[in-house]
Amino acid sequence: MKFIIVQNICLQDILKKHFPKSSKTTLRSWIHSGRILIDGRYAADLGVELQQGQCVTIRDKFVILAEGIKVLYEDDAVIVVEKPEEMLSVATDFETQNTLQNILKVRLRRKNVFAVHRLDRETSGIMMFACNESAKQSLKTQFEERQIQKTYYALVEGKLVTQQGCWQSYLKEDEKYFVRSTSVENGKLAITEFNQVWSNKQFALLRLKLLTGKKNQLRVHCSEAGHPIVGDKKYRANSNPLRRMALHAYSLTFLHPVKQKKMTFVAPLPTSFDKIAPIKTL
Repeated sequence: MKFIIVQNICLQDILKKHFPKSSKTTLRSWIHSGRILIDGRYAADLGVELQQGQCVTIRDKFVILAEGIKVLYEDDAVIVVEKPEEMLSVATDFETQNTLQNILKVRLRRKNVFAVHRLDRETSGIMMFACNESAKQSLKTQFEERQIQKTYYALVEGKLVTQQGCWQSYLKEDEKYFVRSTSVENGKLAITEFNQVWSNKQFALLRLKLLTGKKNQLRVHCSEAGHPIVGDKKYRANSNPLRRMALHAYSLTFLHPVKQKKMTFVAPLPTSFDKIAPIKTL
């Protein structure tokens, strides 16, 4: 459920108006579980004063696993989750058990959980898995044909001179797992659309749209533009006020491989981002 505020009002009052049978304890539990959003950000308290024009969203119930993973959607074809930062998406040569993919297999008692895309360990936000071979192939095809829409938010160092635009280069990973732009002959095409939605003298909040999905693409493009992502030491960030890399996979839109229905899922920005960027920015 989503509604626009028509006059200044307390969050608790507007919720009681729409959910008169829900107790204050229930409403508070919705906030603590992340079901209530204000302008696309997590609501922090029932007593917050809402301003005219703000948008309040009540998300559907979801399952929170012990590891902090939010399972937003699950059926026999796909699983959509919110991945916490500092969690591996899939197995590596050094870690096979403590990964999002393996945890979903164990916790959801799934025989098959196929990765169709990845998020870096340091990145939080929306991620999707397939539950069978047919769904896996369908989703991979959608990714290859650029039919899946992915939007990220990143806090970067410095203020961009250009408000919006497109970064395009050819990326290649070296023997030390460092990705950089290279020549057309040696790299793979990477395209990122950017829009600066907020800034001050030190930082900027960017909305980033992936038109291709290459490894470390957003991190490299931001860094090479002179605005590394906050906390991304690998790609030359100088600051880390949030004690994490400030990159978040905000939304994912895809065509359900069985239902043939377009579906969109959103993972609101972590509350830690509020320490730098004001809440009403998205």
